[in-house]
Amino acid sequence: MEPSSLQPFSGQLILRLRDQLPDHPGIYFVVGEREQLFYIGQSKNLRKRWAGASHHRYKQFARKGLDKIVIKYILASVSELNELECKYIEQFNPLLNYGKVKKYLPKTITRFSELQRLLKLASQPLFPSIIYKSRNGKTIPREPYDLFRGFVAGVYENQQLHILVLCRQNMGELLWKSSCHRTKQSFYISPEQQLLASCYFFDARQVIFEFVELFDCNFADAVFQDVYPDVLNYEIAGVTLKGLSQPTLLSSYLSKNSTNIDNLGKDYLLGITEKLQPLPAEFSLNKDLIW
Repeated sequence: MEPSSLQPFSGQLILRLRDQLPDHPGIYFVVGEREQLFYIGQSKNLRKRWAGASHHRYKQFARKGLDKIVIKYILASVSELNELECKYIEQFNPLLNYGKVKKYLPKTITRFSELQRLLKLASQPLFPSIIYKSRNGKTIPREPYDLFRGFVAGVYENQQLHILVLCRQNMGELLWKSSCHRTKQSFYISPEQQLLASCYFFDARQVIFEFVELFDCNFADAVFQDVYPDVLNYEIAGVTLKGLSQPTLLSSYLSKNSTNIDNLGKDYLLGITEKLQPLPAEFSLNKDLIW
């Protein structure tokens, strides 16, 4: 975090070593992992400002990690402090300068952790209680094909490797919220305008995860029931989820089940099923490349 418009830092120390800050006036910049700028402040004596737990946000930063928070500083004369502090705060808009002092720092959402969350959601039912259903006044277990939200239908090449994940309607709402989230929306690629309602393209850098929602519940139930005998367990990004062992079968499953609601999604899927291949057994993601 050293923009070209910012004069070189006079020094920096991790939070654990804050007692080694100089006894001089200056502007300090509190920075987290990946150079995320949390706070900018001023002090007539940097060491005293950070002595012990005297800083009003010390506990908040300490919970993030004494070795993960870095205090960078620029030495300046006392007469310059107000002007420089206002200038840098306006220029870089730190995350916490205008916020209330809270116990914890906002959690940093990474692309990899969000992908893991979505894959975990796809492998689970909507709620634990959904493993049962009521029929004729009796509570009975749901069928196995009704116990997961989504499955990997296969992979195909379109300039880049795509992993196709078919989802039920209750997964679609979660994907929509994720794609509209202020931080997470940058993880997604906008598909063609006519597919926005049913397709979500998650950019995992090495591959594109293409989540397609089957909006019609009856259509989704029929497809999930048909594919279940041909699904296996796969592991992606440390998450175990269902995957179709023979993607070429998907075309027949889609064709035999009619829908008046989900024609757009169905037609789109039929257009790519011929290109689908099974997810390679040796497939793996490099976490360090998904930033």
